[in-house]
Amino acid sequence: MDFKRAYQAAALLPVLRGIRNDRRPPPGPHCNMYVGGTDGVELFCTVLGSDPRRAVVVAHPAVVGSSHSQVVALAEELSRSFTVITFDFRGHGRSTGRCPLGFGKVSEDLEAVLARVRRMGFEKVAVSGFSLGAAAAFVAGARGVPFDALVSIGCPPVFPEIAPWAAGHPRLVRSGLRLMGMRADASPDGGPTPLDVAPDVPPVPKILYFGEWEVCPPEQIDVFVQRVRRPVEVVTVAGAWHADLAGREPKVREWLERRLTPRMLGTGTDPRT
Repeated sequence: MDFKRAYQAAALLPVLRGIRNDRRPPPGPHCNMYVGGTDGVELFCTVLGSDPRRAVVVAHPAVVGSSHSQVVALAEELSRSFTVITFDFRGHGRSTGRCPLGFGKVSEDLEAVLARVRRMGFEKVAVSGFSLGAAAAFVAGARGVPFDALVSIGCPPVFPEIAPWAAGHPRLVRSGLRLMGMRADASPDGGPTPLDVAPDVPPVPKILYFGEWEVCPPEQIDVFVQRVRRPVEVVTVAGAWHADLAGREPKVREWLERRLTPRMLGTGTDPRT
């Protein structure tokens, strides 16, 4: 098997789905808000569900944004049990700014959203991230940003090796990504990678989903998993591509139900107020 070609195809799959307008609006009642980022960007967020104690922030993969059908499907399922907050990273969807190559700046975006969610009064807050969103969670968590559980879906241990090529063709990269929905800064942001920081994420419950076809070699994933601080569970989704739950959204909700058990007393604040 030509693993290099398989990894390239896996990396492109979410992009191709985005090109085909694989998007849909959030289901049922919801509200929108903007959250200010750490450096002046405005992050577009959607809130759905009504649990006053427990919230889950869902972070999308690169390029496609929070309206991507896989992101919306997970948010819809999680909203059966939790308040759910989806958002667009900088340079995506209705958020402002440009997204550089790397995980540093997007981890700051996630940090800003988590801080806003904490101020809503929730007792338990988890993160469920797809690819770029999962990487942002690892980097933010290692920096001390608090969350109570992590669902990682196709987290790349390192940033895909496109930075050298992008440096030589910045206009082409920016134009191509813009056509697919991402306003990019073709320069690296210099931030750490999940592989770098995996041991530094606090020992909150974690579950790592990987597809059978991923964006990096299996041996790199093995090294990453070994570096992740326990407790951690690892699930390989047979036949799935990168950042694809393949219908396992109910399993994610059930896992979070078991990990986000609030205390008997105490209430949160309605996120819509």
